[in-house]
Amino acid sequence: MRTDPQRWRLEQLRAGLASAKLDAALILHLPTVRYLTRFSGSNAALLVIGDGGGGEVHFFTDDRYAEQVKTELSPLPTLSVHITREFFSAAADICRAANVATIGIEEEHITLAQHAVLRKVMRGIKVRRLFSLDHLRMTKFASEVAAIGKAAQIASTVYADVLAEVRVGMRECDVAAELSYRARRMGSEGDAFEIIVVAGDHGAFVHGRASDRRLRKGDVVTVDFGCRVDGFHSDMTRTFYIGARIPSEVQRAWDTVCSAHQRAIEQLRPGVAAADVDRAAREVIEGAGYGEYFRHSLGHGLGIEVHEPPALSPRNLKGTIPARCVVTVEPGIYVPGKFGMRLEDDVFVGEKGTIEILTTAPRELACV
Repeated sequence: MRTDPQRWRLEQLRAGLASAKLDAALILHLPTVRYLTRFSGSNAALLVIGDGGGGEVHFFTDDRYAEQVKTELSPLPTLSVHITREFFSAAADICRAANVATIGIEEEHITLAQHAVLRKVMRGIKVRRLFSLDHLRMTKFASEVAAIGKAAQIASTVYADVLAEVRVGMRECDVAAELSYRARRMGSEGDAFEIIVVAGDHGAFVHGRASDRRLRKGDVVTVDFGCRVDGFHSDMTRTFYIGARIPSEVQRAWDTVCSAHQRAIEQLRPGVAAADVDRAAREVIEGAGYGEYFRHSLGHGLGIEVHEPPALSPRNLKGTIPARCVVTVEPGIYVPGKFGMRLEDDVFVGEKGTIEILTTAPRELACV
């Protein structure tokens, strides 16, 4: 595989266009645009014309980013930059000049209003659904894995530092604020998502928000947060207990979560069905009697977006684990009215089945 992510992905996209008998593709989803060009702005589109039409690449953004594109865009062959606020009209003119008869779009990433405008300006050109670009995003290159790894290391270090200062009486939002502040001080570009800190019965809220609730003795506390480096995200969850002695019920549940986590890691390798990895962890939790309390999928891909393919889910019946992807493994147990807990790591799956856990914060149920 080449070391240039953008050129490799462009070649794969063009090969897909030829197979699908499409003359061009219009990419509107900003994360996909970034994977193909490195551009990080908030408004952009990419028109890729197949080899039969000259193989041109046309990048569109507005005048706010006229200077940014000079430093960010990957030097793709046949790349042209268009500073305009009329992406669709400009793309239509280029398509007609290149004799494009059929264009593909990512229908899941276009609004109804945009679709109506596109069909109007592309009159005479067939607009069809583009094939999935998941394979272009799931495969991570060394530089991208390094960025995720750095984001994971920042999160791991920050968690350990903040854990040492957690005290009874702190609010959930105080813990979240400390995590965010320290991560930025260490080089994170920003929070990967709204930080989750949930304690006690609030912990049964799988994606609960950090609130004004104060930490109390006897609370099980779940912390889920991530960092961003070079546009790539980490996503880590750890759980701790406030008190000197962990109740047997809590310890039993935590041991179950850890066993499920380990079983899933053992199953991860290229070519394995994503649903089978989920099943391996789920069977452990079900076998311990907590099946009804594991209320989400086992994990997801990680990259420029926090949630990317592949989904490690019982519903992903056709998906497999590709080589050189980064996924999360995050089994959990959530008992209403009592507690919630989750253990999540970011895992790189190498080409020959090698596994590297990028998040390194201690995984035990610490007492504070």
